[in-house]
Amino acid sequence: MKLREMTQAELEKAYETDLKEAFPPAELKPLRAIERMRQAGIYDPLALFDEDGEALGYILLWKHEDGRYILIDYLCVPAGRRCGGTGGKLLELARARYPADTVFIGESEAPTGDPAADGMILRRLGFYRRSGAAVLGYDSALFGVHYKTICWAAPLPEEAEILKKHQEIYLRQFGREKYSQYIQIPLLPGERPRPLIDWAED
Repeated sequence: MKLREMTQAELEKAYETDLKEAFPPAELKPLRAIERMRQAGIYDPLALFDEDGEALGYILLWKHEDGRYILIDYLCVPAGRRCGGTGGKLLELARARYPADTVFIGESEAPTGDPAADGMILRRLGFYRRSGAAVLGYDSALFGVHYKTICWAAPLPEEAEILKKHQEIYLRQFGREKYSQYIQIPLLPGERPRPLIDWAED
């Protein structure tokens, strides 16, 4: 198995098939936005391939301009390959690809309080904890979706620094007006996420 950056054709195929299957519209940014970010040098779309060149899973990384902080934008294992350890392998190889002091930030859907909806959400959070992630003390809401904030780092920086870098990643992409319209980092205690909408940049 080898983790490497996807070609444009591989990225387009992954987006139109596995990513669209795995993520609802409010969580999946347009392919053109991913392509622009990649061209700007702040986005690494990686895939794990087997010996035959078949994609086993994807991890798409959005980099802060300082290069040290990286947001795990998407972690995706195709439907037929889930629960086989591929997600953990993706995280392990991605973290090994960057300098040891790199700080990886993640966003995982927050429990809703509805037992019928929360089973998968809690299993996902459990997976991240087992992979070494710390669950931070602040939540976020992006385009109306409520997330827990998680982080992989050794040692773990001060939470105020992680929050600042997390905010800056989105501010650079959207500017202050659209950031204030769509992005809530942090989501304050008692604050409700804004209405659910699809990812929007224009």
